[in-house]
Amino acid sequence: MPFDIVDRDGKLLLPAFKALDEQAVRAKLLAFGEVYGEARSVEAWRRSLAQTVDALVRRNAPLALIARAQPMASRHPAGNDAAVTGETDADVWEQLQSQLDMALRDAAPGQPWLHRVLQLHARASALGRSRLDEALFHFFHSRARHAEQYSSHQALRCMLAAGAMARELGWDAGQVQALELAALTMNVTVHRLQDRLARTHVGPLDRTLRARIARHGDDAAALLQASGVSDPVWLEAVRLHQDASLESLPEAALRPGQRMARLLRRVDVYCAKLSCRADRVALSPLQAAKQVCLGPDGRPDRLGAVLLKVLGLYPPGSFVLLDSDEVGIVLSRGARADQPLAAALVNAQGEGLLEPRLRDTARLGLRVRAALRADQVAVQPSRKQFKVLHQASRAAFAPAGRRLMAMA
Repeated sequence: MPFDIVDRDGKLLLPAFKALDEQAVRAKLLAFGEVYGEARSVEAWRRSLAQTVDALVRRNAPLALIARAQPMASRHPAGNDAAVTGETDADVWEQLQSQLDMALRDAAPGQPWLHRVLQLHARASALGRSRLDEALFHFFHSRARHAEQYSSHQALRCMLAAGAMARELGWDAGQVQALELAALTMNVTVHRLQDRLARTHVGPLDRTLRARIARHGDDAAALLQASGVSDPVWLEAVRLHQDASLESLPEAALRPGQRMARLLRRVDVYCAKLSCRADRVALSPLQAAKQVCLGPDGRPDRLGAVLLKVLGLYPPGSFVLLDSDEVGIVLSRGARADQPLAAALVNAQGEGLLEPRLRDTARLGLRVRAALRADQVAVQPSRKQFKVLHQASRAAFAPAGRRLMAMA
């Protein structure tokens, strides 16, 4: 690390630039659970890194160079830049999605499916908290173009968004966990049906399908209880996650499970509108926000405002038209909901760029002019380019202050 690592009381654990190549050192740090960088040192490092990245962005430097940027005043004496290696976040999320898909397909009392979901949740929740922008990017970008395995993708997407909203609302850790588990399991009894409908169904549903979908909250709660879930809040959130009548009840009148169900329903509907299906294209984020987040007065209601604050007006993975006439894809949320960090994919002349370029939409001339649907953009960067883009994005928006670092 480019700064000293200390414990909660400020005691030095690891000097700056000391290599983590000794098993004993790793074990000692892991034993502390939480370790910190001293606030002034981290802030100085962040400012220096931001200056370096800003200079590279202004020069329109290649993304690979931006991703490897280091603060000029804080370089390791050896001067070695970090290599771009290892699997991508998309690879990890695809593994988690595949594991969830198999667990939900095997759901039945007496089977180990629920244990697998709990294990998967622990990993997915931790990764989502540490790299939320990359996680949102993966799920919003991929689902705007593909409807395969819709149900498990929707479950993970809702888990990420609902958990982020709950933390923004100040819910405690136990409530957040129950909410996220409800998001992963709320559609367990219609898992295969959702996949089939998303891939193939066009037109209105018949009476039998409508009835099955209408009762799937009750069915899912019953299956969870038969499989060993005893948490009444988790069960109630699953049972009521389709209940639109909760929207009209005052916040103070809601039980915890009802409060979770209301939030889940909002997230579920919003995420579904950003997904393509056999009978429709995915909406743009602005179209989805207008339909899901606004109250009768045309302004965001409380939950809608929190959703937009957490995900942004243009969530990671969505497409935008900039004031520069460039078409870009959003990489990460910015300081304001309408000012994300994006990567230009198409230049002002309508030509695809061989190498995407970072664009900070907070700057004049680069503001977002319009949201675009995925079907309006033909250019697709490779997964390797996405990895470099995200590394450059993290460098451009390095967090400030006393930064908590996971050492697992």
